[in-house]
Amino acid sequence: MKTRSIKRNLINSISAIFGLFIIIVFTFVDVSVDDWAQQQFKFELQEKTNQIKTSTHENTASTSDNSNNHYVYQIWKNNQTIKRSASLHPYPELDLLHTKIPINSYKLVNVTMPNNEPGQALLSSYIHRNKDGSSDYMYITVSTSTKSLDRMTGLLDILLIGSFLFSMIIMRIVAKKIVQKGLYPLESLNRQIKKFNNNNTYSNNDFAFYEQKHYSEIDLIIKELNNFLTNNRNNIENEKRITSDIAHEIKTPIAELITLTEVHQRFPNDARLAETFTDDILQISNRMRVIVENLLLLQRTSSTIELYKEPIDISLLITSIQHELTFKYQDITNRIQLKTLLDTVIIADSFSLKTILTNLIDNALFYSPPASTIQINVLNNTHNIIIEVINVATINYSETEIQKLIQPLYQYDSSRSDDNRYGLGLSIINNICKINQYPLSITQTITGNFTVTVSIAQ
Repeated sequence: MKTRSIKRNLINSISAIFGLFIIIVFTFVDVSVDDWAQQQFKFELQEKTNQIKTSTHENTASTSDNSNNHYVYQIWKNNQTIKRSASLHPYPELDLLHTKIPINSYKLVNVTMPNNEPGQALLSSYIHRNKDGSSDYMYITVSTSTKSLDRMTGLLDILLIGSFLFSMIIMRIVAKKIVQKGLYPLESLNRQIKKFNNNNTYSNNDFAFYEQKHYSEIDLIIKELNNFLTNNRNNIENEKRITSDIAHEIKTPIAELITLTEVHQRFPNDARLAETFTDDILQISNRMRVIVENLLLLQRTSSTIELYKEPIDISLLITSIQHELTFKYQDITNRIQLKTLLDTVIIADSFSLKTILTNLIDNALFYSPPASTIQINVLNNTHNIIIEVINVATINYSETEIQKLIQPLYQYDSSRSDDNRYGLGLSIINNICKINQYPLSITQTITGNFTVTVSIAQ
């Protein structure tokens, strides 16, 4: 993959924009100067024509009429040649261009000079009044070589091209200096970031930009960088905590298995141990199985899962969940009260919705006083279906503790005296809600009512 350079792109862009501007200016100057030179050439040719007319009709010798003169002319009177310039004497059979044009008008045309050089001819027709009152139709053609004009315009073009190239070189150097100076804060930021990463002393500090001047763009980058560092440190600490908690959860049943096995080996004939040994092993193994299954489910819901939305009867789903949880809570049917204010069909992913409700109902039953009522409300709020699970909590949580409840393996009881709870239920619910884009809210009132709310877009 080709690597692009912001610096190089900026220099090229600035050079191209100003280069285009210079080309337009130089082209305008070139065209204007060429037109001016052409107009001056035509004006000089007209002046020369007028001089020849005057000298001819006043019978005076032209000071420039010689064989070395670069002007050649020919005069016609009533379509008869009456005078030719001395420079045409070597070409007695050659007549200059003679075409009809309106009286008292001029016409400039390109011609080939007698010596085969390129030139221009000024054609002019006029009526001459004689002293006796008669008039004659006069026609004059004056030609001269454009070699000097072409040489001058060519030299001008070379000078303009050279000036353009020189200007582009200067512009390129200036653009490079400007871009380098403009990108210096970014280069300084990059060097300081490298130094910051390589210095473990500042690993727990926020990044600071050490320059005399501060720039809004750099400040924005630094702000986002410090946010990333904060989130990264929090994630690392969270991963460390999760790793430690997983090790603790797995270590405890393993230690129990080892201890139970060692005791049974030392006292193989003890009838009391033999009677409960198999049940104890099975119970500990089931606890390990539940931990592993929950951890796998947490990992599965941490990434994208395949969603398949379908109509789900919420009443039938809750009844099914009650039946599955009956082995844990014998009075579950009497404790749960379902209140629905809409059609019982919800469009959602079956696995996601069942997992969410199963964990919410299980937590509500476990963490509420025995025989207390669990309220499940299903409400229609405009475009959302609101599911609320409300129970009376035996613990009053602070705002900070409520926010930590969705962290994996977090338990309010730091001693982890309860072997049946692992702090994974709300974490799994939170992951599933994120994947389905369901807003999740956890609140607790002053009276102790603990409410978990899930909004399902329809």
